[in-house]
Amino acid sequence: MIKTYWKRFEGSVTDWSNKYRLDLFFRTEANVIALQTAFALLILGIIFVSFLRMHDLVSQTIAQWEELGVPFHSPNDLGSTIMSETQRIGMINLVVVAAIIILATILFNYVITRIALTPMRNSLSSQKRFIGNIAHELRNPLSIIKMNTELALLDPSVQPELRASLTSNIEEMDRISEIINNLLSISILVQPERMKFNAVDISELIVRVVDKYANRAKQNQLQVSVRKDNDNVLVWGNATALEQIVGNVLKNAIHYTPAHGTVDIVLLSASNKHVEVIIRDSGIGISRKDIFHIFEPFYRAGSSHARDGSGLGLTMVSELVKMHSGKITVRSAPGRGTSVSVLLPKIENGKKTENGHDDSLNEVTINYLD
Repeated sequence: MIKTYWKRFEGSVTDWSNKYRLDLFFRTEANVIALQTAFALLILGIIFVSFLRMHDLVSQTIAQWEELGVPFHSPNDLGSTIMSETQRIGMINLVVVAAIIILATILFNYVITRIALTPMRNSLSSQKRFIGNIAHELRNPLSIIKMNTELALLDPSVQPELRASLTSNIEEMDRISEIINNLLSISILVQPERMKFNAVDISELIVRVVDKYANRAKQNQLQVSVRKDNDNVLVWGNATALEQIVGNVLKNAIHYTPAHGTVDIVLLSASNKHVEVIIRDSGIGISRKDIFHIFEPFYRAGSSHARDGSGLGLTMVSELVKMHSGKITVRSAPGRGTSVSVLLPKIENGKKTENGHDDSLNEVTINYLD
């Protein structure tokens, strides 16, 4: 029975921990309440010191009376009775005041945070709906334009100049589609509890992503290799989100690697609890002034070549890795390529490994290679 209740308690603690980590509003409420509770404890400390000071003053007064010949020394004397009663009343008052201050502080600040955050919550919810609606509305006409353009390219009589323009238009429409997909993903990140997690074969997922970008790598004359220390490696996550993580990193590696370069994908068992996905390229690398901003939304590096893309891909990668209680590490330098490592929680025998969701891994690390 005790073991059952303890497991329920552990489950509740884990749920609250995940909610604190993922829900910005809940985290803000908890932080405000914690700070105000700490303030209340400070007040209690002051009150406690005051009570102790009062006790010392009473003791000193009684001692002075005894020096003057007032008989307080005997336990049956009135002075001793008064002193004991003063101590008892003082402790009772301290406990009552402490309970009232703590409860009032928690209740008061809960109400304050709910009221203070309501406009922000409503505003963010409206923005999320607006982004989602706009993205969905743009998809249909964009698909029609792209389909008509592709049909026009099937006509052999199209002039070379026009064909080049139509091909360029398709590439730009693909870029717009990527932005729309990222915007839809951002709207999902506002409500991370909607994302379903289960066992995902990360080795199979990597092969699927590599096949998806094989033509792009071939066009850029790149050699892409995959190395796995084990097949059928299961991780705890969302398959769509994990595919987006690997896909965005691989796409960047292909995009920023010159012709005849290499892109290597390595899947390793980092420990009994985690697996590591490493994507290395021999590309142009990232400068010192840019590398610490690569996960910022819409940040663009200085070179014109780096201005391609939506500016949201790596932002989505870092947020999705955090939602998976993972860790992402980037190492790069100009002319020496880039290495991106993603650490994810492993599954053994169809079950999450103990402490698989390790909040200490929930971070982004960036290293500049001198």
